[in-house]
Amino acid sequence: MELGVPESNQPVTHEKGNEAMAQSGSGGVATDEGGGQRVTVFFDGGCPMCRREIAHYRRLQGAERVDWRDIHADPDALSAAGISWQQAMERLHVRDGAGVLRTGAHAFVTLWCELPGYRWLARMVSAIPGFVWAMDRIYTVFARWRWRRRCRDGVCGAP
Repeated sequence: MELGVPESNQPVTHEKGNEAMAQSGSGGVATDEGGGQRVTVFFDGGCPMCRREIAHYRRLQGAERVDWRDIHADPDALSAAGISWQQAMERLHVRDGAGVLRTGAHAFVTLWCELPGYRWLARMVSAIPGFVWAMDRIYTVFARWRWRRRCRDGVCGAP
């Protein structure tokens, strides 16, 4: 595995499953110092648990290389990336440096590759055949629970 490439090298789709819709550089794409695309994390800033986790990542070395997009504070970032509000609320979305959109566990692995303190974890989970796939199945169960809970709180509708 090449560092920075999640186990599944397939882009994300928003159909059932987690493969195949490539999102290339669209409007609102942040670039790094070399002119390449920065990894972009689209997160639910209205979710206390999500905010805590993202705050943890943002304190780490390397976090300054990531474009952090709170979808509550900046909902227009979603349409620029081709993500609907519901899709963004249902799963974590990360656009990698090549402009490929990833969700769920694959999104976490993409993020971890950007953070020096987590690269070892990205390498480890990606080196074990089927591990990221299994992580994604567990994440899907958790994400459905989180989505239902957020809907009970009345946050399902677009801002």
